[in-house]
Amino acid sequence: MRKVILYVILTSISVICAAQNTRVVKGTVYGDSSTAIAGATVYAVGAEVYAKTDNNGSFAITIPGSVTELQVEARAYHTLTLQISGEFMVFNMTLDETYASRAYQYASAELDAAKKAMSRDALKAKEKAEKLARRRQLDSLYNLKYKNSGLVHSFEISYGYQLAHEKVAYKNLGFREYGSLNPIEFRYTLSYKFNYFFSAGIGTGIQYQLVNLLDYPDVIDPAYIGHEDFTPVNVPVFLNIKAYLTRGKLQPIVSVSGGIYCPNMEGMIDAGIGLNFRISRLSNAYLLFSMRSTPYGDFRQYASSGGGQNRDFSVYYTSVAWTPSVKLGYTF
Repeated sequence: MRKVILYVILTSISVICAAQNTRVVKGTVYGDSSTAIAGATVYAVGAEVYAKTDNNGSFAITIPGSVTELQVEARAYHTLTLQISGEFMVFNMTLDETYASRAYQYASAELDAAKKAMSRDALKAKEKAEKLARRRQLDSLYNLKYKNSGLVHSFEISYGYQLAHEKVAYKNLGFREYGSLNPIEFRYTLSYKFNYFFSAGIGTGIQYQLVNLLDYPDVIDPAYIGHEDFTPVNVPVFLNIKAYLTRGKLQPIVSVSGGIYCPNMEGMIDAGIGLNFRISRLSNAYLLFSMRSTPYGDFRQYASSGGGQNRDFSVYYTSVAWTPSVKLGYTF
């Protein structure tokens, strides 16, 4: 307990001594023409103590008794250090002309950089505007030369080679193998052309298989379940979009269609690329190479056993085959 009391007493004495060993120095900081400097920093040299001047250039700083000098720093002025001569001090700062010059040069450099940036931005904006104006001018001239919007009628004929191989049984002559049925197709499409680049439409037509499985000196075996669904004539109903990739008299094009073939509702997918030839202001001819799905007969035979007896049965399925095709078209 005595040690604790002794420690408290000694600590108190140290604090009192330290408090008695400090002093307050006040003063004012002036610049040229006796103008008060606000925001200047006043440092106690040799101690981590500082103060700021107020709007009147005045300051008050509490410093240890061992400090003998005060130092003042202010923007655009030379640093000034003075011996502490009393409880009130006056600092008369001198202007740092090199600082003003550097500040001017820095401001000038920033201004030049801003002007250059504005010039670059203005140049980019000008180039962009000129590019847009040229594009609009080209579009205008192209639209004068060719009609690039409105309703478009298209007639198209195509030939395809089916990538498939099957066989079918006839009633009297037995099995016959067949590959591609070589479909030819005529289509009509009514489209709307939005601009020189894009059109969309709806179409229909008729397809006939040059290899007609019904055109044979025999009939397909009636044992095939659903054989009456087979037909060499089909009617496509579809949606079509075309993209014309450039201006000019000769245009690369991409064509995509999707729909069904009636009467058996086989799905139709058709995608192709080619060239469009602008014959006149209102008419065009095009050549396309495409891959599409086309109706293809699928005759199947099965063998099953049940009840101790073997029984054969046959089924006809509606199906499609992938078909590389070439197309010729005319639009107006």
